[in-house]
Amino acid sequence: MKVKRILQFLSNSLAGLLFTAAFFILFASTFAASLLENLPVLESSMQKQFGSDFVVEQIAKESGLTKEEIIRICSENPVQEGCDQINNPEKFSSQAIEKIEKQISPYKSIMDKLKPVMFLLFILSLVFYFFGTMSVYGSCFKLSVNALTSTLLGYIALASLSGALPGIIDQGFEIASQDLPAGISSLKEEIAVIMIEWLEEPIEELRSLFLYILIFSLLSSIIFYFLKKKLDKSNKKSP
Repeated sequence: MKVKRILQFLSNSLAGLLFTAAFFILFASTFAASLLENLPVLESSMQKQFGSDFVVEQIAKESGLTKEEIIRICSENPVQEGCDQINNPEKFSSQAIEKIEKQISPYKSIMDKLKPVMFLLFILSLVFYFFGTMSVYGSCFKLSVNALTSTLLGYIALASLSGALPGIIDQGFEIASQDLPAGISSLKEEIAVIMIEWLEEPIEELRSLFLYILIFSLLSSIIFYFLKKKLDKSNKKSP
């Protein structure tokens, strides 16, 4: 009897770990895909924050020239240093986006390859929950409760993240300020705006996904709870 309880405990624990791993893959793959899909927003935000006017202002501060003088110089001599970015701001934002896409794409590719593993982990977690309960309804109930708990925590975290994001970015700059070039450190506010606009949609998509899973897991938890209870009662009545 003691050995049976230990085996059931190990089965339930292993099932929980497998489900957590599958849930993480789902979260990571969705987030990576959403970041790539939202790159046009990032590019648009970069053009808005670091467009021609911004570059002209920065050059004017450093050189002591007026904006009109810088624009005139660049129109007369486009090969002058800094003029290419003034005359073609889209070119520089596109190059930055290409670099970011190259950085993210390998992670998305890895997550896509792990999707079959994710489904396998979900199935295995259900199987081990069955070994831990020896009941189909009981295993489905435990899986639903696990999904409900994990999704609820994820939803609360994401709901809090949107409001806390500016502070997190600001703290990140404070920590990394010593290692960042002075030019980048001075652009903290602009970069923070760009990051917030880029991350806003992926975070919202994840929050919507968690909300759907939350509703589904709550309903399935209730259904399987009563089915399990009904089956337990019928088993007790049967001789």
